[in-house]
Amino acid sequence: MAMAANTQNTTPNNGIGAGLVAAALAAFLCVYALMFASTAWEFAHAEPRYAAVARGKIGTALELDALIQALRASPSRADHGRAAFVQMLTAQKIGLKTLRATTRMAAARRDLRLGLVSAPSDAYAWTRLAVSELHLGNIKAAAKALSVAIQIAPAEGKLTGLQFDLAVAVWPELDAQGRDAIDRRLVSAAKWSALKPVLNGNSARALRARLAALKEQ
Repeated sequence: MAMAANTQNTTPNNGIGAGLVAAALAAFLCVYALMFASTAWEFAHAEPRYAAVARGKIGTALELDALIQALRASPSRADHGRAAFVQMLTAQKIGLKTLRATTRMAAARRDLRLGLVSAPSDAYAWTRLAVSELHLGNIKAAAKALSVAIQIAPAEGKLTGLQFDLAVAVWPELDAQGRDAIDRRLVSAAKWSALKPVLNGNSARALRARLAALKEQ
């Protein structure tokens, strides 16, 4: 009799408990759906905003921060590289010599490393990583990143000037592969008329002199 009584008393309770679990699960799914929809909406709107920034329409620091967060929310980890680029622009906007800019560069470095996990052949990301490492005082790490960048894309004209500047700055730490790639870049760049100003610049002249000195040793 006791067992029968217990069975009759627990049946309604089990039904109530199941209903509560179902309600809680439904509420969770609704909240999750809203969170996902919000992220997707932000990412969809990040695309045109990023395109505008890339064209030079930088906007305010607050707008850049919103764009960074939207890019970080992208389902593609490669977009961390674009978030890093915006971080670096923000650092430049607020003043590269400030503590806040250093914090931005550190965040950019983190995003670049995350992005390179899924996009290891992105020469732009490797070059930006070299810039961020150099700004943070990590010359050896900057040289390593630069070496990878110029070996991955030995004919990337848009990066040539920046990479020459970086090579001069990190030359003592640049490995043999990186120096050889710079040597080849100087030769190949001569074939492109658009790169003539770069080849006539101070960095290119300094690199030619250093490479010539190495060959004489």
